[in-house]
Amino acid sequence: MKKKQVTALLLAAVLGVSALMTGCGDSKKKEETAGKEGGSKEFTAFMFLSGTPFNEEWEVWKEIEKETGVKLKGVVASSNSDYSTAFQNMVASGQLADIIACESTSDLEKLGKDGGMLPLNDLIDEYAPNIKKMLEEDPNFKYQATAEDGNIYNIPLGKELQSSQFYWIRQDWLDKLGLAVPTTVDELHDVLLAFKNNDPNGNGKADEIPLFDRSATSENEMGEYLALWDSSTGFYPRDGKMTFEPITENYKLAVSNLAKWYKEGLIDPEIFTRGMSARDTLLSNNTGGFTHDWVSTGNYNDSLAQDVPGFNMVAVAPFADQNGNVKERERRYAECGWGISSQCKDPEALIKFMDYMFTEEGSDFMNWGIEGKTYTVDENGNKAFTDEVFNSGLAPVEYLRSLGSQYRAGYVQSADYEYATMNEAGKAANELYNSHEEWFEGAKLPDLKLSKDALDEYKSIMSGISPIVFEKLQSWILGSGDIEAEYDDFVNELKARNIDRAIEIQQEAYDNFMKVTK
Repeated sequence: MKKKQVTALLLAAVLGVSALMTGCGDSKKKEETAGKEGGSKEFTAFMFLSGTPFNEEWEVWKEIEKETGVKLKGVVASSNSDYSTAFQNMVASGQLADIIACESTSDLEKLGKDGGMLPLNDLIDEYAPNIKKMLEEDPNFKYQATAEDGNIYNIPLGKELQSSQFYWIRQDWLDKLGLAVPTTVDELHDVLLAFKNNDPNGNGKADEIPLFDRSATSENEMGEYLALWDSSTGFYPRDGKMTFEPITENYKLAVSNLAKWYKEGLIDPEIFTRGMSARDTLLSNNTGGFTHDWVSTGNYNDSLAQDVPGFNMVAVAPFADQNGNVKERERRYAECGWGISSQCKDPEALIKFMDYMFTEEGSDFMNWGIEGKTYTVDENGNKAFTDEVFNSGLAPVEYLRSLGSQYRAGYVQSADYEYATMNEAGKAANELYNSHEEWFEGAKLPDLKLSKDALDEYKSIMSGISPIVFEKLQSWILGSGDIEAEYDDFVNELKARNIDRAIEIQQEAYDNFMKVTK
């Protein structure tokens, strides 16, 4: 009943907006945004990031208003930290904000297909040259912007750096044991075995945990280690054909080897239960040796310098798999940014405002903040953050967000900004990975776009498959199950649960992905 009510409200909104759109169409001679002399033009904004609603009092957005003549007014109370509830309540009310930012692209695309968001294709062509250029030059950005029906409801948050997660290893342990950096999966095994048996932390105890991970409690987060043998728990295309990797030989090989490593004591015995504290706990205790994690892992070289003398965590290249191939499966993709609702009275002004975020000036506000306060520019045009950013008591990105920068919107997160907040280990990690485009040719895909019917069918199928895959993965690695004895029955069960149909759905979505990004 509720679903029908929401749809009816949206349809009513769409019918009501047709007259408004006619009025908007007559305003083509308006200034780029609202004229500065005539005061700011105000638009309502539904915007969230990490539980924080948009605040029009943020300094950065006040500066943006001065430059554009556009003022955004948040529609969510500062006390509301639940994006999903706030989004659903807004849609159910039938009163949509002019700008809607999203945590999930599918939210805007579904709303757009129901009539709640404007298709932006024509507006971009006519009024947004900078966004248009991004769509033409960046296939990843274009795919995230383009819904399955071909319309653009979302101006994404783009990323310049293609990677921010890396394989990390204790270089100080390698040095102490006289070991070279491993380059193949077999060499990695031997290094982890040495970490286990040869007391690299020097405390006389067999307490080293060679391989650890803080995200393995999630269904998809053992992928970085399955990738050592070119596999994962998800869908992956090979030679243009979509596969579900848990029913492939590579997966069986990968899980069998991880089970062997676990039995040998090379993997954290609490890998599936320790949770997000694993990295901090094991590195601070000087017991963790190897992981795959975010660039922030390099920060421990600074924070542990006094407590763990010589501590040195370094990023290393992906390892050659059983076939000699080197791949990095993890890569960054553009995220959901924002769009314009069908209830906006002046979409031309808003699309011009959104286009401003893709100019150098707009990008600087979103990435760097306020010149003179949060960053400086030298005579060569190089930017650097001020001491205020680093000495605020917050992480640099959190301080910037407290001013309104690095917030959920449509712009491009710049590589220079990211480098400016990294220590030397982080910079070295990014330089290593971003200098090898070939490693990412086999990266996993972004979430593929599906029609509503296909998505509903796909979710129905996978709701009965994903828990089985994760449960079996755990039991086989931990040794409570036997993959050799159980694998054929596992495959048959997934087929009985219609995995082949899910593969067909993903194939159709992949074909569309290739069409949009070619």
